[in-house]
Amino acid sequence: MKTKIAVFLSSVLFASVAIAGTPSKTELSRFGWQDVTFSQKMISELSEKQIRSFSQTLSGTNSAVIGYKIPANQGTLKIKVSSLVVNNDHIFIPNILVLDANFNESLTYPASQFKVVEERGFEGGQIQAELSLTPTTGQDFIYLLIYTTEKDLVGQTKFTHPAKLYEKAKGNQPPAIADLTVKHSNSGLIQINVDGVQNTQFVGLGNVVNGGALFESKPTAAQTVGSEVQAVKNTQKTAKPKTVEKTTEQYFNEAVTQALKNNDINKAMNLVNEAEQLGLSMPRQIFLKQVSSKK
Repeated sequence: MKTKIAVFLSSVLFASVAIAGTPSKTELSRFGWQDVTFSQKMISELSEKQIRSFSQTLSGTNSAVIGYKIPANQGTLKIKVSSLVVNNDHIFIPNILVLDANFNESLTYPASQFKVVEERGFEGGQIQAELSLTPTTGQDFIYLLIYTTEKDLVGQTKFTHPAKLYEKAKGNQPPAIADLTVKHSNSGLIQINVDGVQNTQFVGLGNVVNGGALFESKPTAAQTVGSEVQAVKNTQKTAKPKTVEKTTEQYFNEAVTQALKNNDINKAMNLVNEAEQLGLSMPRQIFLKQVSSKK
């Protein structure tokens, strides 16, 4: 279940889609943007420590904010943004503001465009959307600013319980247990993956509706735009990935095994999710193997 929207990013179009409440260019230029590498999944943690002074202007509430700096000289970009369920307990509900190389606002991508994706394989439950963006020539980078809103912080999202999904995958009758009710939070995990796309059909920007999405249900044909944008240089360095000690991995492996011996599936799944946040895949393999052996 994915939402895909293609847009043609141009400096000419930027002038016609000004978004009320956008932070100043000075604030945006000083923001700690995270560099994105093509074809690599990047997971970033969000917490209340990342609330910024401009978040009230941007979203109407004290929102945690994270931003990504994406190379724009590779043609069309396929960008997948996911917000992951954390500990079967909470999730960050994203909204996206897309900016050009000079921090001019281009378009918004509201939370309503994200769709629920149930747990599958080694990936936990999440909400997810895909963007297809084509920057105009002359830009070295474009920027994605992710935040939540006051409205999005209120509410919950339901996900099918992992035990039900497991039994359905085996062709069995799912157990009569309640699904997971995940609360919306100002903290969570954002996963982003960017790839270049060839031969993509470009689509023009839709009309701006105050308070709504910037996309038409039937977008117009692509338009060729000749204007070029002078890129803004950013010297932010890519953060080094965290390393996990073998003792930590051993702890999660043993804890998952013990939880399953105690028939505590919820605890085992919580441990699996925590381990995956650290980049560990073995605990989920242990979980699936041991649950399968009991059948």
